[in-house]
Amino acid sequence: MKKSLNKAVVQQVKTVSPVWIVPAIALIIALWLAVRAHMEKGVEVEILFDRASDIIANQTLVKLNEVKIGIVKQVKLSGDLSHVKVTAELDRDVANHISENSRFWVVTPRISAAGVSNLGTLISGVYIVMDPGQPGNYQTEFTGLTEQPIFESDEPGAQYILQAEELGSLDIGSPIYFRQIRVGEVTGYRLSDAMDSVEVNVFVRSPYNEMIQTRSRFWNVSGFGVTFGADGMKARMESLASFINGGIAFDNAAGFENVEVARGGHKFYLYPDRQSVLEGRFNIRYYYRLKFSGSVRGLTVGAPVEFQGIKIGEVVDVILDNVENRSGNLHVYISMEPQRLEPDDSPTREEVDARLQTMVDEGLRAQMKTGSLLTGSKFIDLFFAKDAEEASLLVAENYSEIPTVNDTMDDLGRTATDMLANISKIPFDKIGIELAGTLENLNKLLATLEKQNTAEKIDGAIGNLEKTLASANTALEQMAGAMGSIDQALAPDSAMRYEITEMAKSVNEAASSLELFLDELNRNPNALLYGSEKDD
Repeated sequence: MKKSLNKAVVQQVKTVSPVWIVPAIALIIALWLAVRAHMEKGVEVEILFDRASDIIANQTLVKLNEVKIGIVKQVKLSGDLSHVKVTAELDRDVANHISENSRFWVVTPRISAAGVSNLGTLISGVYIVMDPGQPGNYQTEFTGLTEQPIFESDEPGAQYILQAEELGSLDIGSPIYFRQIRVGEVTGYRLSDAMDSVEVNVFVRSPYNEMIQTRSRFWNVSGFGVTFGADGMKARMESLASFINGGIAFDNAAGFENVEVARGGHKFYLYPDRQSVLEGRFNIRYYYRLKFSGSVRGLTVGAPVEFQGIKIGEVVDVILDNVENRSGNLHVYISMEPQRLEPDDSPTREEVDARLQTMVDEGLRAQMKTGSLLTGSKFIDLFFAKDAEEASLLVAENYSEIPTVNDTMDDLGRTATDMLANISKIPFDKIGIELAGTLENLNKLLATLEKQNTAEKIDGAIGNLEKTLASANTALEQMAGAMGSIDQALAPDSAMRYEITEMAKSVNEAASSLELFLDELNRNPNALLYGSEKDD
């Protein structure tokens, strides 16, 4: 018997229907697209602006270094209607650079004293600029800047704070100069917390910020400066931009050791002008009182106090002590800076008073003098007076008193006033009346002479005188001719000169014979009767 073959066992296998392949692929693609879209999707930020400034949704761009990094998605008003809320989508590449220090502002056409900028926005439209700023905490809500900043956070340089008494003509964008080279700008300003000064923020670009030292001095160069001195008038203007929009200059003070570069954020004092910088070197100041009589017209607060032509202080106050006509009722308070005479010395008030007492004993006196005849301004002059009356320095708690003398110009003025008073006593009216009467009598006399033909008679006399002078002139000419003839006759080679010479010789011989005769007659008087005997 044959063995039977094994029967095949049929088993049903479960398979995926091809119908599901397409949906599966579609699902995978969808998931991939979703993941990719999520990965490529940018970050949305909200920016609050004071006004829309032509910002348009899906059109206005967000840029960084002139490269598009996003676009505005929505523009709407804030809940309290006081601001404009702009929603912008930024590229994911810049998401990691967004922080609490990031800044946003709108770029629009700008006209300032420095020039015209951003004119391209007139064609392309406004856009928003992002400045990433320094790293910080992640943030997506910002308040946009109202003005375009002077510099961006990645620009090399440093910021400083200047404290000023008043802002003057300074504004955002006002230039900063170093030796008349523009090195930075004013970035902002505000009142100090105590409301007693103005804090001006400035930015100085690299490498010029390395020139800012702890000993640097800043001063205002706004406008146009004119000074008058012994060498004439001097005018100074830093630049046209500083003349229109204000400006600041700085330099490094001399005479200091241990030079140290100032770090960003260092606070400096802003002087009103360069002269104030020079005067600011002196930090010791003592006060004194001067008593004057008469008038202090022309003497104002700030007037200089000089010693031998050198400014050593200024007038700080002028007070009328009483309204009675007393001597020294006008009190002038001055401040003196002894370091102006000895810059390397820092004397105490007691030392200065002791030195002044010695000088007062030698004749030091204070006098109010006229500094300008044109303006009438006056100043205080400390000088050594000759034959000064004995005086001393009066020392008080808050100030000392320096003895004074009157101004010679005031004495001259009083003398001129007395002279004018005497002149005013002259009866000019009476003199005028008498002079008018005299002129009237003179007119009558001239009229009488005219009636009597006196003028014609005088003319006739003058004619006769002219004839006489002509005759005299003729006679003089004839005399000159005669003198010429005589001169010619007496010439050395003339015959008349020879004859006169011979006649003179004959006369001389005759005189000699007469002298012999008289001598003989004197010795022998009888010789006139009997004759004289002949000599052997």
